[in-house]
Amino acid sequence: MMLYIAPERVNMRLAVRDDNRDVPGPLTRKADGKGIYSPSGVWGDATLATREKGRVVVEATVAGLLRDIAALRAAGLP
Repeated sequence: MMLYIAPERVNMRLAVRDDNRDVPGPLTRKADGKGIYSPSGVWGDATLATREKGRVVVEATVAGLLRDIAALRAAGLP
């Protein structure tokens, strides 16, 4: 997403593959916490990231949010 939104802030030379799929539980920010901890902050393979993939995700997210807002307005909610 950042490659699409602010590509100048991304250094792909630092991208890593960090997926701990065999560890059960939620994501955690604590190395000794229950669940999945990623020292890099990445879940998955950031080396495969592209600006186009980021565009698809961002545009789909925005479209979904706009649909939700329109549905709330149609239901008479502010």
